[in-house]
Amino acid sequence: MTVNMKVDINSDLAEGFGRWPLDKFEEVMKYVTSANIATGFHAGDPEIMERAILCAKENNVGIGYHLGLPDKRGFGRRQMNISVNEMRTDALYQFGAMDAFLKVHDAKIQHVKPHGILYRMVYEFDQYTEAFLDTVKSYNPDLFVVCPANFRAYEMGKEKGLKMVAEGLPDLSYDTNGNWVLERNKAPRSPQEVADRALSFAKDSKIQTFDGKWFYIKADTVCIHGDAPNAVDVAKTVKETLEKNGFTVCNYFEMFK
Repeated sequence: MTVNMKVDINSDLAEGFGRWPLDKFEEVMKYVTSANIATGFHAGDPEIMERAILCAKENNVGIGYHLGLPDKRGFGRRQMNISVNEMRTDALYQFGAMDAFLKVHDAKIQHVKPHGILYRMVYEFDQYTEAFLDTVKSYNPDLFVVCPANFRAYEMGKEKGLKMVAEGLPDLSYDTNGNWVLERNKAPRSPQEVADRALSFAKDSKIQTFDGKWFYIKADTVCIHGDAPNAVDVAKTVKETLEKNGFTVCNYFEMFK
């Protein structure tokens, strides 16, 4: 198997609200190459969104829409019985919110990644999968779309001509079927443990499940969740570990050019 020696580190960021910061996105962006910036539904607000875009631009970090459900109280992790059209219009609304700041600051958008339970909904439920991919394609077919490679949506997106990016989540647990586990409170993992799991994704395309088995899954990018209390140390250790093992850490524009 030929190993792609380029890998991206993405992070869910700018998820505070008003005077309540949730992450240290200015510090995390020193070590990651792509930022999934909250678009105001599950978290984030206009001021935080603008600051995060400026920070990403300053650090040459790829900017992405981090779309969520309209559920700040549940942080977008509670499933909602929305219609397909609600999912479509909610996505378009959030695209537009971030685009205003991108335009004013002459910043370029790179990708889109759903947040929390919306991630599972749009990639696992038939009524949402195709509609989400078609919404992205109709709005901006040049977007990179972050998606687990073992989900049906990954190949479906490729068939639609979309730029699919395979993601691994080394700071989350995986079940025996190779699905990441949505955790209300993340399992405590040391920076080096997360880094070793990220290296396993990048080097061997595999992750160990919570029952000790190994599951093979491709990953072009690994995610560090910005709301973890040690997110800065984790991001720094992941980057250092990947680079020590010969990987070039870069964003999608540089990876796929």
